[in-house]
Amino acid sequence: MTKRLLPLFLLALSAQAELVDRIVATVGRKVITASTVRQQLRIAALLEGKPVDASPASLEAMRNRLIDRTLILEEMRVSRYAIPEAAEVKAAFDAEVAEAGGPLAWEALLTRYRLNAAQVSLSLRYQAAIIRFTVYRFRPAVQISSAQVQAYYNNRLPAAAPKPPLEEIRDQIEQVLRLEQTNTLLNSWLSEIRQQTHIETYEVPTP
Repeated sequence: MTKRLLPLFLLALSAQAELVDRIVATVGRKVITASTVRQQLRIAALLEGKPVDASPASLEAMRNRLIDRTLILEEMRVSRYAIPEAAEVKAAFDAEVAEAGGPLAWEALLTRYRLNAAQVSLSLRYQAAIIRFTVYRFRPAVQISSAQVQAYYNNRLPAAAPKPPLEEIRDQIEQVLRLEQTNTLLNSWLSEIRQQTHIETYEVPTP
């Protein structure tokens, strides 16, 4: 009797697990689950100091961000580009704790967002890794001309009276333009990699 009931019991457990945590995307052989999407939404909200937005649009946007993150991390793995250790993002982590108001307030914040310190630290490590890799991979191809700087100064600089001399803010303008070009190259690369990778997406169930 027990042997007959066991498969049914395992099937019930499997069905229950599917309801609790559903696959919402596959990226090659990697999977992204609904619980991961929700967790990353909570982490993003905590770091931005905002309430958690678990609307269908936000869930879908986070799922797509995680697809991009998975593609970048896989490229890093192939390139043997290491993810920073926790100690390397300790300064960023400590800054979040200080901004929260200290260790006790930080723990209360983690409880409110249903997170723990290890989850936030890992997310900061991923963020640092992706930023460093993006700069390493695409920054050498970025070229900023004097004409681009001048055009930004003439047409895109926020209105101010009086406008500061160009030479005083040239470095800041070049930094903005480098970031824009780097993001453009990254997005172009991600678009190509998405086409080369078998990706399946599914609706993210709302909590």
